[in-house]
This record gives sequence, structure tokens and C-alpha cells, in this order.
Amino acid sequence: MSEPRDTRSRILDVAEELFSENGVDRVSIRDITKKARVNLAAINYHFGSKEDLIAAVFERRIVPMNEARLAALDAVERTSPMGPRLEDILESFIRPTIQHSGTTTAGGKAFSKLFGRCLSEPSPEIEALLKRQFEPLSERLNAALTKALPKLSRSDIFWCLKFTFGALHHWHLTKDRFLPAWLAKTEDEEQIKKLIAFSAAGFRAT
Repeated sequence: MSEPRDTRSRILDVAEELFSENGVDRVSIRDITKKARVNLAAINYHFGSKEDLIAAVFERRIVPMNEARLAALDAVERTSPMGPRLEDILESFIRPTIQHSGTTTAGGKAFSKLFGRCLSEPSPEIEALLKRQFEPLSERLNAALTKALPKLSRSDIFWCLKFTFGALHHWHLTKDRFLPAWLAKTEDEEQIKKLIAFSAAGFRAT
């Protein structure tokens, strides 16, 4: 009974790795079946098409991460009847990203690389997919931030969030690289706190 699920996971792992190395458009179904050691029927059975397989690769990582972000935001809103602090809102967005990133595993690293590639190599189909995945989170964050920072316009909040996401993504991809020799090693927890403080200062300075 476990074989279909194992086959599906293997296909997803291989597709994620190949997409991250070569780009979504340059990887064929044949490439995936060959490396995953499955036939075309397995792809059709589990996913139906390459487009559905691409969607599954992204959804496997993004859905649980965004669910964790929304759950964290729910929690801080429940415990703050007057509205959560800016730092708490940002933490509900930033911390689950790190916890679900899986950068210590091959799969987590592959998806991080794939996500970065998709940001630098735009695809209308993938952009539409990501928009669907992130819209509910974006709406909730906008509402919480508007309540916490009533003097900021909708445009201000959009740009601050965009810059926050950029800082988060850059840190996520390069946190252990390009470090000067004089810099003392710091744990992820300390770096997360610095990122939250940096982002909050950007919102308040707008």
C-alpha cells in the first residue's frame, strides 16, 4: 500500500532537483522519468501532466509553510485583543519560513534554489501559481499591518512587505555564505531576531 505514495514522493524529489538545476522549461518529463526510474504512466497516474507536476512541486513546500504562517498570525491576534505588535506580525511571517525551509536537507536546498531561479527567470504560469498560493497570506498580513500601523498607506505596506520578503529570501539563500572572517558565528535564532528588528525599523521609518 505504501508503494504509490513512495513513487509519488520520488517523482516530486527528482522533479524538484532537476527544476532547480536546469529550470522548469528545460526539464522534460522524459528527464524526470529516467532519473526517478519510473515510466510515463506513473507521471500520468500521480499528476496527469507536467503542469500539474510543477504545481505539486511548489504546493508541497509552500502550502504547509503558509498554513504555519497563518496559524502563527492567528495565535498572536488571539492573544492581542487590541491588535498585535508590528514585531509579532513580522515574526509570524518570518519564523515559519525558516522552520519550514529545510535548508539542512537536500530537498530543502533544492527548493530554495528553485524558488530563487523562478524569481530571476519569470514564468507567467508559475507567477500565477505563486499568486494563488500567497494571496490569502498577503490579505491577512495587509489587514494586520494596517491595524498595527494606521498611518501607513496601502502602498507603503505593500512596498515594506516586498522589501521584507526580499531581505528574508536573500538571507535564506546566503546566510552561511559571503561572511567576513572577523564575523562571529551566530545561531539562526539570533539572526531571525535581527531580521525582524531590521524589517520593523523599515516599516516605522516609512
